[in-house]
Amino acid sequence: MLMKVAYTAPAGDELYVVEKNAATRVVRSLCPDAPLLAFQTMHGPKMSLDFPYLVTFSSSYIRVLSVRADFMSDDLRRQFHEHVLPYICEAVTRRRETSYSWPVVIVAIDGVVYEVTCSDGGLFPDSNEVLRKIKKHRRAICSYDDTVTTDATRRI
Repeated sequence: MLMKVAYTAPAGDELYVVEKNAATRVVRSLCPDAPLLAFQTMHGPKMSLDFPYLVTFSSSYIRVLSVRADFMSDDLRRQFHEHVLPYICEAVTRRRETSYSWPVVIVAIDGVVYEVTCSDGGLFPDSNEVLRKIKKHRRAICSYDDTVTTDATRRI
């Protein structure tokens, strides 16, 4: 099966945590049976504005979500490419082998990237659900420096 790649430009002040070509190379090499790699902007009714939802995935897709630029640090991008995306590919492969398809979302909070299961109906969990699920399951993937460097601070 050939993986389909779908791309939608991020919303005005948002970015993807990984570039399309880089993500495509990683996913094709580590998870060649993934049916879909998508890049899209999503703003669900329960999504918190307090932290970024980076990716959602199940056994049948990996969707990289656009996030506000003020959440994006250089180290988050680096850690996502080096640790989070390979983690996701391994999880998708495992889910495909076991036919487990409940969606999860990857969130970044206070310098740590976590995997959190989605709510009933596959909806994104709100901030209270995210914090409860993190406390209960502690599925931390990696940590990162959450200091955001903007163009203005680069010039200082």
